[in-house]
Amino acid sequence: MSSTPVLNDDQWSKLLEYVAETYNEVTLSRGFHFYKQQMVTSLLISLELRKVHAVVEEFGEKCKVTIDLTKLKSSTCTCPVGTSCKHVAAALMELADRQGYPASQIMNAKMALKRVAAQSSNVSTLEQLPGMTVEGWHKFMEHYTFHFKPSYDQGNYVELLRGQFAQLKVKSIPFTETEERYFELHQRLFILRKIVEQNAQTGVTFYTAATVYHLSDELDVWMRKAVGGACEASASSNTILSSSASSSASKEDRLSQTLTYLREQMAIESPKKLHHFRVFTTFWDGWAAVAEEPEIARLTRAEIAAFEAMDATELSLSLCAGRAYLHLRQARPSEAWEAMAAHAAFTEAPALLFTPFLSYLQDSEQWSEMVHWLRRLSSFYAGKRHYVVEDYAAYWKIAVAHLPEAEEPMWEALKELLPSSYRLIESLLYERREWKSWIEMQIVQGYDPFTHRVNVLQPIEKESPELLLPYYHQAVEHYIRLKNRHDYKAAVRLLKRLEKVYKKMKQPERWEAFFTPFVSRYSRLRALQEELKKGKLLE
Repeated sequence: MSSTPVLNDDQWSKLLEYVAETYNEVTLSRGFHFYKQQMVTSLLISLELRKVHAVVEEFGEKCKVTIDLTKLKSSTCTCPVGTSCKHVAAALMELADRQGYPASQIMNAKMALKRVAAQSSNVSTLEQLPGMTVEGWHKFMEHYTFHFKPSYDQGNYVELLRGQFAQLKVKSIPFTETEERYFELHQRLFILRKIVEQNAQTGVTFYTAATVYHLSDELDVWMRKAVGGACEASASSNTILSSSASSSASKEDRLSQTLTYLREQMAIESPKKLHHFRVFTTFWDGWAAVAEEPEIARLTRAEIAAFEAMDATELSLSLCAGRAYLHLRQARPSEAWEAMAAHAAFTEAPALLFTPFLSYLQDSEQWSEMVHWLRRLSSFYAGKRHYVVEDYAAYWKIAVAHLPEAEEPMWEALKELLPSSYRLIESLLYERREWKSWIEMQIVQGYDPFTHRVNVLQPIEKESPELLLPYYHQAVEHYIRLKNRHDYKAAVRLLKRLEKVYKKMKQPERWEAFFTPFVSRYSRLRALQEELKKGKLLE
């Protein structure tokens, strides 16, 4: 930085205004290149006259620049252009650098001016935030973060937005505690919307999809904690939707405005990406957990009316699902299903759509209705990833635990999902100690006893040892057919297990009836005979 300042902040702002009005992006870009390449070889400042004299070298030619800081439009250059050229731009950037101002702001003068204006207006706007609507909050947030542009690295973009909003926490904004929590909710909703919009414009890759789902999960966790979900049913002044008497009108306004905002986002939501529908159900569950029953009924009717007031032909799947969810909460499950099934994209709906419905049926202990929904939904889980089918099976397990007669339809549904449900069926059979079917599955898949840890087979050996006989016998024959020393050793280990099983069954004669002809049949396999002796099965 120059020890003799020739620019103050007001003069710097005027210089930026001059550059923004006078130069185009191409000229500034070339000037920035000259500046970065240190092609401004000389720069002298005349404090009395407030003039700057500079020399810019280009391909061996020296262009002499004169900048009049009092009358910037009078600045000249000896190049053919004469004024407002790349040489003058380079000299201005060099001057800025020496005076302690960022040269990059000259390169991006228009953006720099907008940023300064935004910061100035934001300071005056902060005190007005409590009186704004939710729509006003989102307009403020657009203005407050406009200088952050979406990038390929969406995780970095999210952190930039969060960092910008974090600066608001140190400001003195006259929010009530409840309004402050609502404002934080809408900051998170704003970031979610920005990422969803970017994905819609640029397409989705693995990394961008991961970002939006991670963001959606974080928001869901935050909301369940902030709104005081079902596990905190008692109203508390610390919950975002507390129904306490203080500021009740303000809270109802924020509630209504937030639901309106969510409907607007759900209206444009892709049938495959239902992030705002998920927010809607979590938000509604949290509010209903702390509200009084008459209030819940009144707002539910009002919200359904708001859905129905929209053009039915233009309703998105997300909106149809939102209305259906409210019908379900009104104990009208048939209408809930019909509200979704009527949509053209329903048959292609992602399995994620149904999680709130199944969770509500579980929480409200409507086991018969839950089984009915699970049975109808099986086709939506066909061919899905294992963890998705696993979630579906988890609901079945809970339903069966409370309604034993649901076990048969559960198996029918899981069989329809084969092969995706293979591992789940296997796991369920083991959990329910249905050993015969479990062992048959191991044999069909070509698994031998060594596939499992010893402790996996111990319960079967203890409760139903006879079921292990075909499993062990088949594996022994398999290893012997491979005809190598290593597999003979494996066969002998299994033979020792077989002997143990026959003894547990108190049928040693059956072991002898099998083992004596077995040894005779393979008497020519010298290596096997040696391993049998090492295993102390032969004298």
